[in-house]
Amino acid sequence: MKRSGKGERMRQFPARYFFLLMLLFVALPAWAGSGVKGRAAWRGELVPGLRISAYRQIADIPRGKVLAVSEPTALDGTYQLELPPGSYVLVARSFSGEPKPGDYFCYYSGSPIQVQAGHYTNVGFNLIRVPAEPAPRKARRSGLQGEISYQGELLEKVYLYVYRDTKSGFKGPAYNIVPVEKGKFRLRLPPGDYYLLARKRLAGGRYGPVAIGDYFNFYYGNPVHLEKGTIRSIHLETITRLSNLEQGEDELPFQGVRGRVFGADGAPVAGLYVFAYRHPKMTGTPDFFSAATDAEGRFALRLPPSGRYYLLARQSFGGPAAEGELYGKYSRNSEHRVELTEANPVREVEIHVQPISAR
Repeated sequence: MKRSGKGERMRQFPARYFFLLMLLFVALPAWAGSGVKGRAAWRGELVPGLRISAYRQIADIPRGKVLAVSEPTALDGTYQLELPPGSYVLVARSFSGEPKPGDYFCYYSGSPIQVQAGHYTNVGFNLIRVPAEPAPRKARRSGLQGEISYQGELLEKVYLYVYRDTKSGFKGPAYNIVPVEKGKFRLRLPPGDYYLLARKRLAGGRYGPVAIGDYFNFYYGNPVHLEKGTIRSIHLETITRLSNLEQGEDELPFQGVRGRVFGADGAPVAGLYVFAYRHPKMTGTPDFFSAATDAEGRFALRLPPSGRYYLLARQSFGGPAAEGELYGKYSRNSEHRVELTEANPVREVEIHVQPISAR
Protein backbone atom coordinates (compact mmCIF):
# COMPACT_ATOMS: atom_id res chain seq x y z
CA MET A 1 0.00 0.00 0.00
CA LYS A 2 1.40 3.36 -1.08
CA ARG A 3 1.58 5.96 1.64
CA SER A 4 0.83 9.60 0.86
CA GLY A 5 3.40 11.78 2.63
CA LYS A 6 3.60 15.49 3.39
CA GLY A 7 5.72 16.20 0.31
CA GLU A 8 3.12 14.63 -1.98
CA ARG A 9 0.30 16.61 -0.35
CA MET A 10 2.23 19.81 -0.94
CA ARG A 11 2.68 18.87 -4.60
CA GLN A 12 -1.06 18.28 -4.92
CA PHE A 13 -2.06 21.69 -3.40
CA PRO A 14 -1.39 23.90 -6.44
CA ALA A 15 -3.36 21.62 -8.76
CA ARG A 16 -6.29 21.44 -6.36
CA TYR A 17 -6.68 25.25 -5.98
CA PHE A 18 -5.25 26.51 -9.25
CA PHE A 19 -8.67 26.76 -10.91
CA LEU A 20 -10.17 28.68 -7.97
CA LEU A 21 -7.23 31.07 -7.93
CA MET A 22 -7.62 31.67 -11.64
CA LEU A 23 -11.32 32.48 -11.16
CA LEU A 24 -10.43 34.97 -8.43
CA PHE A 25 -7.88 36.62 -10.72
CA VAL A 26 -10.34 36.87 -13.60
CA ALA A 27 -12.97 38.34 -11.26
CA LEU A 28 -10.76 41.35 -10.46
CA PRO A 29 -12.04 44.45 -12.31
CA ALA A 30 -10.26 45.18 -15.56
CA TRP A 31 -9.92 48.80 -14.45
CA ALA A 32 -8.07 48.04 -11.19
CA GLY A 33 -5.28 50.58 -10.83
CA SER A 34 -7.19 53.60 -12.17
CA GLY A 35 -9.10 56.40 -10.50
CA VAL A 36 -8.41 59.68 -8.70
CA LYS A 37 -6.13 60.65 -5.85
CA GLY A 38 -4.94 63.83 -4.18
CA ARG A 39 -5.36 66.02 -1.10
CA ALA A 40 -8.06 68.09 0.58
CA ALA A 41 -7.33 71.30 2.47
CA TRP A 42 -9.13 74.22 4.09
CA ARG A 43 -7.26 77.53 3.87
CA GLY A 44 -3.96 75.67 3.59
CA GLU A 45 -4.68 73.22 6.42
CA LEU A 46 -4.87 69.56 5.31
CA VAL A 47 -8.13 67.99 6.49
CA PRO A 48 -8.66 64.32 7.50
CA GLY A 49 -11.95 62.45 7.68
CA LEU A 50 -13.53 63.66 4.42
CA ARG A 51 -15.00 61.41 1.77
CA ILE A 52 -14.74 61.97 -1.98
CA SER A 53 -17.85 61.12 -4.01
CA ALA A 54 -17.90 60.50 -7.77
CA TYR A 55 -20.97 61.20 -9.91
CA ARG A 56 -21.70 60.70 -13.58
CA GLN A 57 -23.18 64.19 -14.01
CA ILE A 58 -23.85 67.35 -11.99
CA ALA A 59 -27.59 66.72 -11.78
CA ASP A 60 -26.89 63.48 -9.89
CA ILE A 61 -25.44 65.37 -6.88
CA PRO A 62 -28.75 66.59 -5.37
CA ARG A 63 -30.39 63.28 -6.41
CA GLY A 64 -27.84 61.31 -4.37
CA LYS A 65 -26.94 59.11 -7.38
CA VAL A 66 -23.35 58.49 -6.33
CA LEU A 67 -21.17 56.05 -8.28
CA ALA A 68 -18.38 55.56 -5.76
CA VAL A 69 -17.18 56.96 -2.43
CA SER A 70 -13.63 57.00 -1.09
CA GLU A 71 -12.38 55.97 2.32
CA PRO A 72 -11.95 58.97 4.67
CA THR A 73 -9.01 61.23 3.91
CA ALA A 74 -5.91 60.43 5.96
CA LEU A 75 -4.28 62.65 8.60
CA ASP A 76 -2.31 64.40 5.84
CA GLY A 77 -5.48 65.04 3.81
CA THR A 78 -4.68 62.45 1.15
CA TYR A 79 -7.17 60.07 -0.46
CA GLN A 80 -7.43 57.56 -3.29
CA LEU A 81 -10.59 56.43 -5.08
CA GLU A 82 -10.63 53.60 -7.60
CA LEU A 83 -12.78 54.28 -10.68
CA PRO A 84 -13.10 52.70 -14.12
CA PRO A 85 -12.00 54.81 -17.11
CA GLY A 86 -14.53 57.53 -17.89
CA SER A 87 -15.77 61.02 -17.06
CA TYR A 88 -16.73 62.04 -13.51
CA VAL A 89 -17.97 64.93 -11.39
CA LEU A 90 -16.34 65.01 -7.95
CA VAL A 91 -17.40 66.37 -4.57
CA ALA A 92 -15.60 66.31 -1.19
CA ARG A 93 -17.62 66.61 2.02
CA SER A 94 -17.36 65.86 5.73
CA PHE A 95 -21.06 65.09 6.19
CA SER A 96 -23.84 62.83 5.00
CA GLY A 97 -27.39 64.04 4.67
CA GLU A 98 -28.09 67.72 5.33
CA PRO A 99 -25.01 69.87 6.05
CA LYS A 100 -24.58 71.78 9.30
CA PRO A 101 -22.69 75.04 9.85
CA GLY A 102 -18.98 74.27 10.10
CA ASP A 103 -19.07 71.17 7.85
CA TYR A 104 -16.55 70.97 5.01
CA PHE A 105 -17.54 70.96 1.33
CA CYS A 106 -15.98 71.30 -2.12
CA TYR A 107 -17.29 70.79 -5.64
CA TYR A 108 -14.23 70.25 -7.84
CA SER A 109 -14.09 73.18 -10.27
CA GLY A 110 -12.30 71.11 -12.92
CA SER A 111 -15.22 68.68 -13.25
CA PRO A 112 -15.82 66.65 -15.26
CA ILE A 113 -12.45 64.93 -14.93
CA GLN A 114 -11.22 62.10 -17.13
CA VAL A 115 -9.91 58.81 -15.72
CA GLN A 116 -7.63 56.77 -17.96
CA ALA A 117 -6.99 53.04 -17.72
CA GLY A 118 -4.01 52.22 -15.52
CA HIS A 119 -3.60 55.77 -14.17
CA TYR A 120 -4.77 57.97 -11.31
CA THR A 121 -5.86 61.53 -12.06
CA ASN A 122 -4.57 63.98 -9.43
CA VAL A 123 -7.42 66.06 -8.03
CA GLY A 124 -7.09 68.51 -5.14
CA PHE A 125 -9.99 69.91 -3.12
CA ASN A 126 -9.85 73.45 -1.73
CA LEU A 127 -12.61 73.33 0.88
CA ILE A 128 -15.09 75.81 2.34
CA ARG A 129 -16.95 75.52 5.62
CA VAL A 130 -20.73 75.57 5.47
CA PRO A 131 -21.95 78.96 6.77
CA ALA A 132 -24.88 79.71 9.06
CA GLU A 133 -27.64 81.28 6.96
CA PRO A 134 -30.95 82.83 8.09
CA ALA A 135 -34.24 81.16 7.21
CA PRO A 136 -36.16 82.44 4.15
CA ARG A 137 -38.29 85.49 4.88
CA LYS A 138 -41.63 86.56 3.47
CA ALA A 139 -41.71 89.30 0.84
CA ARG A 140 -43.96 90.70 -1.86
CA ARG A 141 -41.72 89.26 -4.58
CA SER A 142 -39.41 86.26 -4.55
CA GLY A 143 -35.67 86.60 -4.95
CA LEU A 144 -32.18 86.15 -3.55
CA GLN A 145 -29.92 88.32 -1.49
CA GLY A 146 -26.56 87.70 0.08
CA GLU A 147 -22.84 88.07 -0.19
CA ILE A 148 -19.86 86.60 -1.99
CA SER A 149 -16.66 86.30 0.01
CA TYR A 150 -13.14 84.91 0.08
CA GLN A 151 -11.70 83.69 3.39
CA GLY A 152 -14.08 85.80 5.43
CA GLU A 153 -13.76 89.03 3.43
CA LEU A 154 -16.24 90.37 0.87
CA LEU A 155 -14.97 89.80 -2.68
CA GLU A 156 -15.25 92.74 -5.04
CA LYS A 157 -15.78 92.77 -8.82
CA VAL A 158 -17.01 89.19 -8.99
CA TYR A 159 -19.81 87.69 -11.09
CA LEU A 160 -22.73 85.69 -9.74
CA TYR A 161 -24.01 83.14 -12.28
CA VAL A 162 -27.58 81.85 -12.02
CA TYR A 163 -28.51 78.70 -13.95
CA ARG A 164 -31.91 77.04 -14.21
CA ASP A 165 -30.44 73.56 -14.79
CA THR A 166 -27.15 71.70 -15.31
CA LYS A 167 -27.50 70.87 -19.03
CA SER A 168 -24.72 73.24 -20.12
CA GLY A 169 -22.30 72.04 -17.44
CA PHE A 170 -22.21 75.71 -16.35
CA LYS A 171 -20.41 76.69 -19.55
CA GLY A 172 -21.47 79.57 -21.73
CA PRO A 173 -24.44 81.90 -21.09
CA ALA A 174 -26.38 81.63 -17.84
CA TYR A 175 -30.02 82.43 -17.05
CA ASN A 176 -28.74 85.52 -15.27
CA ILE A 177 -25.24 86.94 -14.75
CA VAL A 178 -25.01 89.52 -11.97
CA PRO A 179 -21.92 91.75 -11.60
CA VAL A 180 -21.27 92.12 -7.86
CA GLU A 181 -19.14 95.19 -7.27
CA LYS A 182 -18.77 95.23 -3.47
CA GLY A 183 -19.48 91.64 -2.49
CA LYS A 184 -23.20 92.00 -1.76
CA PHE A 185 -26.06 91.27 -4.15
CA ARG A 186 -29.85 91.35 -4.40
CA LEU A 187 -31.94 90.12 -7.34
CA ARG A 188 -35.51 89.21 -8.10
CA LEU A 189 -36.23 85.75 -9.46
CA PRO A 190 -39.44 83.84 -10.15
CA PRO A 191 -40.14 80.79 -7.97
CA GLY A 192 -38.18 77.69 -8.97
CA ASP A 193 -34.88 75.89 -8.54
CA TYR A 194 -31.55 77.58 -9.32
CA TYR A 195 -27.88 76.66 -9.40
CA LEU A 196 -25.54 79.43 -8.20
CA LEU A 197 -21.85 79.89 -8.98
CA ALA A 198 -19.42 82.75 -8.47
CA ARG A 199 -16.43 83.47 -10.68
CA LYS A 200 -13.75 86.13 -10.71
CA ARG A 201 -11.15 85.61 -13.41
CA LEU A 202 -7.78 87.29 -12.93
CA ALA A 203 -7.74 87.85 -16.68
CA GLY A 204 -11.15 89.56 -16.47
CA GLY A 205 -14.32 88.86 -18.43
CA ARG A 206 -17.48 86.86 -17.84
CA TYR A 207 -16.55 83.74 -19.79
CA GLY A 208 -13.64 81.35 -19.93
CA PRO A 209 -12.14 78.36 -18.11
CA VAL A 210 -11.29 78.52 -14.42
CA ALA A 211 -7.51 78.93 -14.29
CA ILE A 212 -5.05 78.46 -11.45
CA GLY A 213 -5.44 81.47 -9.14
CA ASP A 214 -8.96 82.45 -10.26
CA TYR A 215 -11.71 82.82 -7.65
CA PHE A 216 -14.56 80.38 -8.07
CA ASN A 217 -17.13 78.31 -6.29
CA PHE A 218 -20.25 76.23 -6.66
CA TYR A 219 -22.75 77.06 -3.92
CA TYR A 220 -22.81 74.20 -1.42
CA GLY A 221 -26.63 74.32 -1.21
CA ASN A 222 -27.34 73.91 -4.95
CA PRO A 223 -29.96 73.76 -6.23
CA VAL A 224 -31.56 76.65 -4.33
CA HIS A 225 -35.31 76.21 -4.07
CA LEU A 226 -37.16 79.51 -4.17
CA GLU A 227 -40.83 79.65 -3.21
CA LYS A 228 -43.35 82.31 -4.15
CA GLY A 229 -43.21 85.37 -1.90
CA THR A 230 -39.93 84.49 -0.19
CA ILE A 231 -36.41 85.89 -0.13
CA ARG A 232 -33.51 83.45 0.36
CA SER A 233 -30.29 84.69 1.97
CA ILE A 234 -27.15 83.16 0.48
CA HIS A 235 -23.53 83.24 1.61
CA LEU A 236 -21.35 82.01 -1.25
CA GLU A 237 -17.71 81.65 -0.25
CA THR A 238 -15.22 81.42 -3.10
CA ILE A 239 -11.96 79.52 -3.27
CA THR A 240 -8.96 79.67 -5.54
CA ARG A 241 -7.83 76.75 -7.64
CA LEU A 242 -4.43 75.70 -6.24
CA SER A 243 -1.85 73.81 -8.28
CA ASN A 244 -0.08 72.40 -5.20
CA LEU A 245 -3.17 70.33 -4.34
CA GLU A 246 -3.10 68.71 -7.79
CA GLN A 247 0.54 67.78 -8.24
CA GLY A 248 1.67 64.19 -8.10
CA GLU A 249 4.19 61.72 -9.43
CA ASP A 250 1.69 59.74 -11.48
CA GLU A 251 1.02 62.31 -14.20
CA LEU A 252 -1.46 61.21 -16.85
CA PRO A 253 -0.21 60.61 -20.38
CA PHE A 254 -1.73 63.15 -22.73
CA GLN A 255 -4.76 62.10 -24.75
CA GLY A 256 -6.50 64.56 -27.02
CA VAL A 257 -5.61 67.28 -29.53
CA ARG A 258 -2.68 69.65 -29.35
CA GLY A 259 -0.96 71.95 -31.77
CA ARG A 260 -0.71 75.62 -32.72
CA VAL A 261 -2.94 78.46 -33.85
CA PHE A 262 -1.75 80.84 -36.58
CA GLY A 263 -3.06 84.13 -37.94
CA ALA A 264 -3.63 85.07 -41.58
CA ASP A 265 -0.03 86.32 -41.79
CA GLY A 266 1.33 82.94 -40.66
CA ALA A 267 2.43 84.21 -37.24
CA PRO A 268 1.41 82.30 -34.07
CA VAL A 269 -1.46 83.84 -32.11
CA ALA A 270 -1.58 83.97 -28.30
CA GLY A 271 -4.66 84.24 -26.11
CA LEU A 272 -7.09 82.17 -28.20
CA TYR A 273 -9.18 79.21 -27.05
CA VAL A 274 -9.71 75.97 -28.95
CA PHE A 275 -13.22 74.55 -28.73
CA ALA A 276 -14.13 70.92 -29.40
CA TYR A 277 -17.70 69.95 -30.28
CA ARG A 278 -19.22 66.53 -30.74
CA HIS A 279 -21.51 67.79 -33.50
CA PRO A 280 -20.45 69.26 -36.88
CA LYS A 281 -22.54 72.46 -36.60
CA MET A 282 -20.19 73.72 -33.86
CA THR A 283 -22.80 75.99 -32.30
CA GLY A 284 -23.83 76.62 -28.73
CA THR A 285 -21.76 75.64 -25.71
CA PRO A 286 -18.62 73.64 -26.63
CA ASP A 287 -18.25 70.19 -25.14
CA PHE A 288 -14.58 70.85 -24.33
CA PHE A 289 -12.26 73.85 -24.47
CA SER A 290 -8.58 74.52 -23.96
CA ALA A 291 -6.71 77.06 -21.91
CA ALA A 292 -5.57 80.14 -23.83
CA THR A 293 -2.81 79.61 -26.40
CA ASP A 294 0.66 80.66 -25.27
CA ALA A 295 3.04 83.14 -26.91
CA GLU A 296 3.91 80.55 -29.57
CA GLY A 297 0.27 79.79 -30.32
CA ARG A 298 0.48 76.39 -28.65
CA PHE A 299 -2.46 74.66 -27.00
CA ALA A 300 -3.26 71.23 -25.52
CA LEU A 301 -6.84 70.04 -25.19
CA ARG A 302 -7.45 66.80 -23.30
CA LEU A 303 -10.27 64.72 -24.79
CA PRO A 304 -11.74 61.26 -24.21
CA PRO A 305 -9.69 58.82 -26.31
CA SER A 306 -12.46 57.58 -28.60
CA GLY A 307 -14.65 59.81 -30.71
CA ARG A 308 -14.96 62.42 -33.43
CA TYR A 309 -14.41 66.06 -32.51
CA TYR A 310 -15.02 69.23 -34.51
CA LEU A 311 -12.57 72.03 -33.77
CA LEU A 312 -12.45 75.80 -33.95
CA ALA A 313 -10.36 78.54 -32.36
CA ARG A 314 -11.62 81.96 -31.24
CA GLN A 315 -10.85 84.82 -28.87
CA SER A 316 -13.90 84.84 -26.63
CA PHE A 317 -16.53 82.69 -24.95
CA GLY A 318 -20.28 83.03 -25.32
CA GLY A 319 -22.47 84.17 -28.19
CA PRO A 320 -21.70 84.48 -31.91
CA ALA A 321 -18.30 85.74 -32.98
CA ALA A 322 -18.23 89.54 -33.12
CA GLU A 323 -16.92 91.62 -35.99
CA GLY A 324 -13.13 91.76 -35.84
CA GLU A 325 -12.80 88.74 -33.52
CA LEU A 326 -10.12 86.22 -34.50
CA TYR A 327 -11.89 83.02 -35.46
CA GLY A 328 -11.16 79.89 -37.49
CA LYS A 329 -12.19 76.27 -37.93
CA TYR A 330 -9.81 73.35 -38.26
CA SER A 331 -9.74 72.75 -42.00
CA ARG A 332 -7.62 69.68 -42.70
CA ASN A 333 -10.77 68.14 -44.16
CA SER A 334 -14.12 69.50 -45.31
CA GLU A 335 -15.82 68.39 -42.08
CA HIS A 336 -13.33 70.18 -39.77
CA ARG A 337 -13.00 67.09 -37.62
CA VAL A 338 -10.40 64.91 -35.97
CA GLU A 339 -10.94 61.35 -34.86
CA LEU A 340 -9.34 59.80 -31.79
CA THR A 341 -9.15 56.07 -31.13
CA GLU A 342 -7.72 53.88 -28.36
CA ALA A 343 -4.87 53.01 -30.72
CA ASN A 344 -4.29 56.66 -31.75
CA PRO A 345 -5.40 58.86 -28.83
CA VAL A 346 -3.31 61.95 -29.79
CA ARG A 347 -3.61 64.25 -32.80
CA GLU A 348 -1.38 67.18 -33.74
CA VAL A 349 -3.19 69.98 -35.62
CA GLU A 350 -2.82 73.51 -36.90
CA ILE A 351 -5.72 75.96 -36.89
CA HIS A 352 -5.65 79.20 -38.88
CA VAL A 353 -7.72 82.19 -37.81
CA GLN A 354 -8.61 85.59 -39.23
CA PRO A 355 -10.80 88.51 -38.14
CA ILE A 356 -14.53 88.08 -38.62
CA SER A 357 -15.68 90.52 -41.31
CA ALA A 358 -18.90 92.52 -41.15
CA ARG A 359 -21.91 90.54 -42.32
